Amino acid sequence: MSELVQIPNKTNQKVTSDGKIHVEQKGWLVRIPTLIGILCTMFYTAYLGIEFGQPLIVFSVILPLHSFLILLVGWFFYKNPAHHSKIDNALISVIVPVYNQQNMIDKVLDAIFASTYSNIEVVAVNDGSTDKSLNKLRKLEKKYPKLRVLNKKNEGKRKAIADGFKISKGDYFVLIDSDSIIDKYAIEEFDKAFAKDSKVGSLVGHAKVWNAEKNLLTRFQDVWYDYFFNIRKTTESTFGTVLCCSGCLAAYRREALAPFIPFWEKSKIHYGDDRELTSYVIAPKWAKSEIENLYVDNNGNSLSTLTQKTMKAMSEYDDAEDRALTAQSLFNWKSQYVASSVVYTDVPEKWNIFIKQQKRWKKGTTRVNFFVSTFFWKRNPLIALIFYLDFMSMFSTPLIMVTLFAYVPIILQDWTLPLIYLLGMILPGLSHGSDYKFRDTKSKNWKFKPCMDLVTTFVTSWLIFPALWSFKKNEWLTR
Repeated sequence: MSELVQIPNKTNQKVTSDGKIHVEQKGWLVRIPTLIGILCTMFYTAYLGIEFGQPLIVFSVILPLHSFLILLVGWFFYKNPAHHSKIDNALISVIVPVYNQQNMIDKVLDAIFASTYSNIEVVAVNDGSTDKSLNKLRKLEKKYPKLRVLNKKNEGKRKAIADGFKISKGDYFVLIDSDSIIDKYAIEEFDKAFAKDSKVGSLVGHAKVWNAEKNLLTRFQDVWYDYFFNIRKTTESTFGTVLCCSGCLAAYRREALAPFIPFWEKSKIHYGDDRELTSYVIAPKWAKSEIENLYVDNNGNSLSTLTQKTMKAMSEYDDAEDRALTAQSLFNWKSQYVASSVVYTDVPEKWNIFIKQQKRWKKGTTRVNFFVSTFFWKRNPLIALIFYLDFMSMFSTPLIMVTLFAYVPIILQDWTLPLIYLLGMILPGLSHGSDYKFRDTKSKNWKFKPCMDLVTTFVTSWLIFPALWSFKKNEWLTR
């Protein structure tokens, strides 16, 4: 049995010495039946679709197929990229864009300076805060000699990050949101991952919900975050193609982004953070040329109309954040998830704010995915299949739900399929939640995963329509 190494954070999740996320043995008694159950649901749904002569019912298997592939890869093949690696003690620049965070900023910076990794410089960029954030930053600047406070007028997160990048000197730079608290080992784990593989251009940490116990909504989001990081991102990381290095804790190799930052700062791009930076890091050379030279390729030839439109749609709005920085480095550089680099982040505590956030994310993700889809098919076939299934499901899920839960029982007079399909949604949710508990025995919210799955399927999936309706409306802040 592999030696266990305790992940040093408030969770009880562990990583084995061979880089696997540890799950209790009885967890496998849930994982295997879950995969078998999803397969059975998928084949039965396809069978009934053929029996009824309904192509849309057959098409609905894309949802369980997508789930099956993610679980299969994430559970069986992920390895933490920081395992079996030593620090190289490179200078790391930590950039914290700040806007109206007077209640959190001292905790954020105290956590950074409590880091086990000492060769850091910290740049806090005050983006025209109207509260007492700047006063607190000035006091913290006296407390920490390695902290540099850059005060500027309000121009948005993109410009704040770019200004911080310009005065930083590190070989790698870490982006941390001003409402996120990092674990003391987080930066050290990033350094190990960069040192281990020179082809890694971007990294994302393991985000936990800081205010998880506040109310029912934050509990829902806690188990939802666990799924997206410890299952979704483990799958993407296995192929070196994490699609979103989340802004709460992300890291980049300087050489991977240095050519892009000046363009990013001066262009019409306004959303400028994690999604866009990660996108650049993982993009093929021709895609980088598209971004850096706008609509002209390396040979001076005009790019296709489709590529021009998708890039323009992605680049002129403030709602794509992390995914846009992530979406452009999928050939020259790897993008990976470091399960041992932990951060705690605030999430919305009210439903109206949560819905607003989800709509903004759907809008930004759609823009970025249209751009990414023009080159992602060149990646590994399995991860490409997962990406395109996920992209299709953004638009097809509401239609599939209407078909299965309205058309089939009312028009076709068959209640079997909707009930089986609903069961096929609830049981994997219980499995995901149980898996959370088997990985982190301290988890209190694992039982809420089926409820959150119902929310994402029957509520937030429909936000694609208001997102598309307001596609040209520029939005940034959620709260």
